Amino acid sequence: MVRKKVYKKQHILAAAEDLLIEKGFSAITARSVAEYMGISTQPIYLEFKNMEELKLTLLKTVYEGLERDFFSTVRTSSSLANFGVNQIEFAKAKSKLYIALFVEQHSYGKELHQLSFNSFKKTIQSEVKYTNVSQEQLENVHLKLWIVANGMATLSISGILNKTEEQLIDVFTSIKLKSDATWI
Repeated sequence: MVRKKVYKKQHILAAAEDLLIEKGFSAITARSVAEYMGISTQPIYLEFKNMEELKLTLLKTVYEGLERDFFSTVRTSSSLANFGVNQIEFAKAKSKLYIALFVEQHSYGKELHQLSFNSFKKTIQSEVKYTNVSQEQLENVHLKLWIVANGMATLSISGILNKTEEQLIDVFTSIKLKSDATWI
């Protein structure tokens, strides 16, 4: 008897991640993932209720890898600077994935924003000076910093902005949080 090959969740997610990097979120369908893997769509639907669940699981899995490989890197004593520089370094190191997540249009912006905020909140609240900052203030700072970091990341991978890590750290360490969550 020929043994059937078993396709587990991690195999399907790996194939979906490859498609995400190569072609973006819109290319991730049951048929395209199955085709990429050389299988039918049945194993996909045995592991995931639907494609929405697959895509959300993929997003969380990819983000966990980015947190581990990029976003948790400590470059300086400033959490704000680490956040910004790490986002830019991720964009430079994995530009196709960065573009698929942060540049190309898709319907997972809210989820991506929430994952980023959760990571930011964990990191920034490890600094004593941010422990008494309100949730609203953190959200405002995160959004502003995320916009600046992603703008600089996009300009960096396009070749328009060419700053050293030290210069980037200087930019992000100059950002301060006032009690009303504005920037000075």
